[in-house]
Amino acid sequence: MGAFLSLPIGPVPISLQTFFVFMAGLLLTPTEAFLTCFVYFLLGVVGLPIFAGGSGGPSSFFAPSFGFVLGFMLIAPIISVLSRKIDLNNYVKSFSILLIAEVVLYALGLVYMYYMLKYLGTDLGTVTAVLQAGLIPFIPGDIAKMLIAVLIAPRIKKAITQI
Repeated sequence: MGAFLSLPIGPVPISLQTFFVFMAGLLLTPTEAFLTCFVYFLLGVVGLPIFAGGSGGPSSFFAPSFGFVLGFMLIAPIISVLSRKIDLNNYVKSFSILLIAEVVLYALGLVYMYYMLKYLGTDLGTVTAVLQAGLIPFIPGDIAKMLIAVLIAPRIKKAITQI
């Protein structure tokens, strides 16, 4: 769902994918959070157009943004494991968990983006250029997604447990 709302701004589009990964991590068990992202990955790789920009298929591995899709499978269970140790109503701790996950996601995604662009013939050259292409434009939106996830996750979790 989050990939369908995307804005192409460079090698990595702006989308709501990370918001849904945050929510999976905050609301699901570590296994469920991983499996949710893994099934998303599999469906996209086999050809369903569910990645950002309506892409899909094995050629997705060559997209500079694909490292972020791979990272989703790592950060969703990390968020889940860490969030199980806190009260989700503690917004500072919840935000801190999402911030840690973002750092891990960007570490993986930016390295993948750099090497994939280099492989495809676009060498960004400097760390600054990599950060300008794949990190800096996303910071305001990612902070907003983290804040919204932190604010609504406890309410959704409470509603789910009451069912």
